[in-house]
Amino acid sequence: MIKKTDQDVMRENNKKLVLKTLFDTDQTSRSSIADKINLQKSTVSSIVRELHNEGLIEELGIGEASNIGGRRPNLIRFNRKYGFVLAFDMGVKHLRYSINYINGELIHHDSIKIYTNKAKDIFAVMKDIIVNLKIDDTIHGLIGIAISVHAPVFNNQILYSPFLDFQTFNLIDALKELIDVPVIIENEANLTAIYIRDFYQHAHKVQFDNILAINIHNGIGVGTIIDRNLYKGLNGLSGEIGRSIIISDNKKKRRLEEVYSEKAVLDQISKLKNIPNFTLEDFIILMDKKDEQVTAIMKEWASAIAQITYNSVQYSAPDAVFLSSRFIAFFPYLLDEINKEYMALDPRGATQVISIDDHIHRLTLLGGVALICRKILGLELYDLFFTE
Repeated sequence: MIKKTDQDVMRENNKKLVLKTLFDTDQTSRSSIADKINLQKSTVSSIVRELHNEGLIEELGIGEASNIGGRRPNLIRFNRKYGFVLAFDMGVKHLRYSINYINGELIHHDSIKIYTNKAKDIFAVMKDIIVNLKIDDTIHGLIGIAISVHAPVFNNQILYSPFLDFQTFNLIDALKELIDVPVIIENEANLTAIYIRDFYQHAHKVQFDNILAINIHNGIGVGTIIDRNLYKGLNGLSGEIGRSIIISDNKKKRRLEEVYSEKAVLDQISKLKNIPNFTLEDFIILMDKKDEQVTAIMKEWASAIAQITYNSVQYSAPDAVFLSSRFIAFFPYLLDEINKEYMALDPRGATQVISIDDHIHRLTLLGGVALICRKILGLELYDLFFTE
């Protein structure tokens, strides 16, 4: 193995800076890039030629001269049609997927109902989607796949799954055997946190360096961004707060998500109302009717989520906590209840509590898009602003 010289490393870093600048800019010129990142114009021109040969740059033609005159610039931009990526979200009852250009721009998304918990059977559905992809307007076609799972992940392997059976089937190996592209699998709460950093903050023109993304769905998990980097903890087990133990008055031990996840709440209402196969749609109907029993359950739920949020804030003191829950997305007043209960606990800091209502069913898909695109471009450690 040939060791890189300092000059090689510098060249590689300069190339990444130029690529990052292109990625984050609608259109620019070689001289503008040189000024922005403080490099010699000749260095930038050389790197731009290299990126152009790789298909990562789109030429836009001659731009307008500046106010002080001079030569009109040749405008360029990052070529979103270098290739496209595919992101999957493996839920308990669905397989969602999204096809996006390498800059994050959406091409197509869809959702398929799933009636199995076997990874092998779900892979068959994935394979059908991949084989039948018909996106003909990119240079390299499909260049990467990201998968969101409701399970902890370490070194691109699922540690354990409370919902889907991965024990007898290696999903990553099967996908790599099907198609020779990078494949990344990641925890859904972590991908939500990545979505907030890479998509949401750019769209809403805000910046938080430290955030928590609390996902409340079939379980409860937290994605953590510290100094704009994803924190995963020992063996990727950070954020499994749904497994926290709570002890009731009768000394019975239960896990947090067994009581306050969306699934737990829907199961509780199903039992209370004696409605088998109770669904989110049934829940929405009862909420719209202001059913007294359901209203009382949701009041307790909002109080519990406020406490979970408060306790999480005491530990990590983030700039903001983002709550991802279909309950809040459909009934925004629940966020007001949560914030009211949260403030009553007398928090000391100025952490904001925000609900993510944008793309509620596609947060993890977009987080996966950002993750795999960063890997393909070699820009894992750089700030990038994705646009959908």
